[in-house]
Amino acid sequence: MDERYALALGCRVSVEAGLSATRVNWSVGHISGEERTRPEQGAKVVPFTCHRCRRNFCVTVESRAKARSKRLVYQAVGWALLISLLVTVPMVVHLGGQTVDENDPGATGQLGILLLLAAVGFIGGLTFVQVGRAHAGVRKFRLVRASGKRTVWVEGHRLF
Repeated sequence: MDERYALALGCRVSVEAGLSATRVNWSVGHISGEERTRPEQGAKVVPFTCHRCRRNFCVTVESRAKARSKRLVYQAVGWALLISLLVTVPMVVHLGGQTVDENDPGATGQLGILLLLAAVGFIGGLTFVQVGRAHAGVRKFRLVRASGKRTVWVEGHRLF
């Protein structure tokens, strides 16, 4: 992660609906330069204009230290969840291979909990690792209206 940052803004060109999928075509413009530096502390709001439709937008850019620490926390949580699979999967295999009494109602309760923990560890771990790798410290993408108010929903645009 560097002191300078770049934004890749996508403006929706067309939407093609098919039988099984919808295809969205984007016009992507890159916004960068010498003046695009991160703040020393906290966060700052950065205004910019869409390259295609000339609408005004703004994003909140985090400081380098805050963005780096968030990235490390996301990745640490993700790897911890993935490492937890080294415990839960062997326990699932061990308990799944045992024979149990048909009349024992608590015999399969532990197996269900371990299967749930293994699924959460796998899905959550991969998600947190990917979010950590993709985190760039740019958030709160907003459309700035003519009155100066910022919207929460931005239609037809996205950051890549």
